[in-house]
Amino acid sequence: AESKQVGQSIFRRSLLNRLQQEFKDREELRSRSLQAWICYVTFICNIFDYLRVNNMPMMALVNPVYDCLFRLAQPDSLRKEEEVDCLVLQLHRIGEQLEKMNSQRMDELFCLLRDGFLLQEGLSSLSQLLLLEIIEFRAADWKMTDAAQKYYYSEVMD
Repeated sequence: AESKQVGQSIFRRSLLNRLQQEFKDREELRSRSLQAWICYVTFICNIFDYLRVNNMPMMALVNPVYDCLFRLAQPDSLRKEEEVDCLVLQLHRIGEQLEKMNSQRMDELFCLLRDGFLLQEGLSSLSQLLLLEIIEFRAADWKMTDAAQKYYYSEVMD
């Protein structure tokens, strides 16, 4: 049992070191490959979601995850549907947990999203729809109301 714990500890440390290295180079990663950047954000959010210490998400990942989500909420990212889709998907999955860890940063993130939705030039219809949907999702306490489900997804369900 002890060697298993040591192995898990080594794996966790190696994983976090790799995530940290990629995090430092995130702008370069994004400019080199948008797809690789989106995969990185998805991966770090998955690690935040699944890796637990004392049944809580790792505090060490809270700010890096927020920083990635803030990057996805910048004007140049909001013009790219793939980045908006990634942002909204991650917020659906980990937004509530993340807000419990640092609600002030979530408020700041949603101010950016709201401003992006209202003021951003050149947003696609899909990006506008996704942003509005995630704003409503959080406003409804991270739940999808029946009315919102019908409004946003009735086309898909038909």
